Amino acid sequence: MDVAFCTIDGKEWIAQDFFDLGEAVYTKLRRNLKCPSCEGDAWFRKASYGNKVPHFCAHHVDGCGYATTYEQIGEGDGGNEFPAANPDSGIILDLGLEKDYSIDVKQQDPNDIDPQGQHRVATKVENGGGKDFPAHMTLKNLLYKLVRSDKLYFSESKVFIPNSPVQGLPEIAKDLFVNVKDINENLRDKNRIFWGFISDAGYTADGKLWLNAGSRNDGLSVSINPEIADEFRRYFKVEGSLDNLAGCHVLVIGNCYFAASGKPVIWCGQLDYIVLRRYKSDLGIS
Repeated sequence: MDVAFCTIDGKEWIAQDFFDLGEAVYTKLRRNLKCPSCEGDAWFRKASYGNKVPHFCAHHVDGCGYATTYEQIGEGDGGNEFPAANPDSGIILDLGLEKDYSIDVKQQDPNDIDPQGQHRVATKVENGGGKDFPAHMTLKNLLYKLVRSDKLYFSESKVFIPNSPVQGLPEIAKDLFVNVKDINENLRDKNRIFWGFISDAGYTADGKLWLNAGSRNDGLSVSINPEIADEFRRYFKVEGSLDNLAGCHVLVIGNCYFAASGKPVIWCGQLDYIVLRRYKSDLGIS
């Protein structure tokens, strides 16, 4: 995609002209980009996947004329549930790292593996004389479903988190799952499952790795603890430039606090509480 709309300056930018602004200028602008046609979240790449010139990418709505087909990298579809599993009958959310987290672009299965020390329980829910089973999900499955549809985001379903180490999490899906676009002062110091679009990532001088949310002027970011930054990169196979994280979606269980500057920050202290959903163009262009 050669053109993107910036909501800060109200301009449509050609990718090369955007790059010529210099990184010091376009860093903030790149967090507020949209597809000029469908207004899907967009991001900027200096180069990627064989495309050696600056360009934009976007998560387009169906039917958008600017759309390029994307493949997700190593994400499942939320399968491996109990028979007759029904999210409307509740969700059992399994926390913990998945073994051998894969980013094979051709992989279709979610590799849904039980966290060590936890066991699935086939909790039954009576339904008009029948029996429904709550849907079992890992964080990876959950992010997949949140990105794909807003049904779960607005759901009244009850969410069970066995042996949850995080206090104060609501039990109803629509209260528990918060898109980063919707974070406000009412969520100060509250634990939630936050998810949303990441426009870019980078390090600060103190060693913190920051995942910067798109479509927000206040600079909301997910802060990765410096002690786990290297492990984070190894686990999610983030090789080379952090530009490879541009355009991903993130889900993180954490507390939202506000810095003195007013910047909202979601702190991530361990890998068990964060997953990424990354994308690549199937044609090497966008």
